[in-house]
Amino acid sequence: MTDPRLVGTWTTVLEDDGKSVVGLASFTGDGGVTCYQANTKNIGLGNWESTGKDSFTYNFHIIAVSPEGEHVGEAHVFVTGDFVSEDRWEGSGGANFYSPAGDLLRGHEGSKVTARKFGIDK
Repeated sequence: MTDPRLVGTWTTVLEDDGKSVVGLASFTGDGGVTCYQANTKNIGLGNWESTGKDSFTYNFHIIAVSPEGEHVGEAHVFVTGDFVSEDRWEGSGGANFYSPAGDLLRGHEGSKVTARKFGIDK
């Protein structure tokens, strides 16, 4: 089940250890999501679904690389959100960080996420 209100591109703000990290998230009608946060060097790819009348969840993975381009691990990000208006939602998120071999290194949850939808200016 997907909610058509989420389809499109959103400017996100993640509260990460007292810092506001701006990002972009684009949601497709078939449940795909592409995300970018200013504190990462790569995009994240994942999926999303509605979980209720005004709620949804999404996740995405980011491949981490060294400055030399070597794979150094992955971040698996997860977010739950609730619409507060047609063009704004608020939620909570977290991430688990894995080594290249797939071993869990660390994780966190409960970070506040807010988002505002944007479209074509006329």
